[in-house]
Amino acid sequence: MTSETKSNLARLGLMIAVYLILAARIPSYYSQPGIAALLDSAVLAGIIAIGVGLTMIAGEMDLSVGSMAAFAGILSIQLFPYGMVPALVIVVLFCGLLGALQGYCIYKLNISSMVFTIGTLIALRGLTLVVSNEKTVLIPFENIAETDFLSAKFFVFSIPSATLLVLVLLVDFFSRRTLWGREIFAIGGGRGEARAAGVSIRRPIVVAFSISAALAGLAGSLLSFRTGSASPLGFEAVLLEAVTACLIGGIALAGGRGSILGVLIGLFTIRFLVSGIAALGAPFWMQSLATGALLIFVIIAEAAIGYVTRRRRMARALTA
Repeated sequence: MTSETKSNLARLGLMIAVYLILAARIPSYYSQPGIAALLDSAVLAGIIAIGVGLTMIAGEMDLSVGSMAAFAGILSIQLFPYGMVPALVIVVLFCGLLGALQGYCIYKLNISSMVFTIGTLIALRGLTLVVSNEKTVLIPFENIAETDFLSAKFFVFSIPSATLLVLVLLVDFFSRRTLWGREIFAIGGGRGEARAAGVSIRRPIVVAFSISAALAGLAGSLLSFRTGSASPLGFEAVLLEAVTACLIGGIALAGGRGSILGVLIGLFTIRFLVSGIAALGAPFWMQSLATGALLIFVIIAEAAIGYVTRRRRMARALTA
């Protein structure tokens, strides 16, 4: 069993513990509608966290995803008269192209992705306000019934929540089993070593940012279709939850370590905690406090385990 598998199992145990503790106080957690609601609540941050996680594995960070999702939401609603599927495909492809351009600029300019994507975060938000004329955009009332199937439940899954789980499996397979995916891990683990081994630096950065932007566009479009509206100021808080899910899920800020399955575990750990606290009637600030405390606990636990592991390796080396 690899160290990463052990790490994911430990995180899975934490997620189950959080769920069981809260489920003991909240009977609806065991019910079919309760589980369906938990799955649906994870869709937006989950789809975006997959893309953000890829950029973090590459040793970068995409801070523009909230603005990208809002931009995609406005565009998708405006293109809705041409059909929901064509609108979704056009918006996701366009966002992916913007992400690829963003990744190429980061590579070519050799600039920090955090600095660059703060700029695109602001620019995209401004562009979204211009495109929407600073107003919330609505699906015409006579067409709103066309989106009802997005809220329909198949056992505990809706189309958006099923999409999230499928994307986790697909992107995890891509990142681990394909050449381009392994390149993302390689450059995150060490740019100099990757370059010396002949690994392209440009391609994995462009691919990671393209996927991140496309997934942000998909999330923004799906949620806007489901609610029937899109606000140019929407999705401002989603970045924080997505990054927190990645960190709790084991993605290293330094890059080169983690998995998309781990991101899913981190995401549901947060969702179980936040939804449970809300269901218990606690004030809103308690949700933020509990999430922050959970993240700090995971970071400290990881540091302690890493310290003990290094000490044991050093002791074995000295006695060998």
